[in-house]
Amino acid sequence: MKKSGSTDPTRRSIDRRRFLHLVTAGSAAILAGGVTPAPLPAAPAPRRGKAKSSPPAALQHELENQRKSIADMLKVIRAYDLEPGSEPAVVFRPLRARRRDR
Repeated sequence: MKKSGSTDPTRRSIDRRRFLHLVTAGSAAILAGGVTPAPLPAAPAPRRGKAKSSPPAALQHELENQRKSIADMLKVIRAYDLEPGSEPAVVFRPLRARRRDR
């Protein structure tokens, strides 16, 4: 009967005793100072590209026009007087959940 695990026949499984032996041997070597840590990979060189510049003047002008237009619209909406006791524009009414037929 086969053991469960890898189906690759070229890959050998290692028994628990052998694994623990390797772990303890490796730990002892590290504690004894016989193993030096692997060097860290070098940091990638910084990319040299264009520095971020401000958007073109035409784009800045258009953005400013849109900001002004939105501010004006908000002033109109906020200045609109509602009659006392009038119905709100939106009323939340929860719906019952639909049952799924199986």
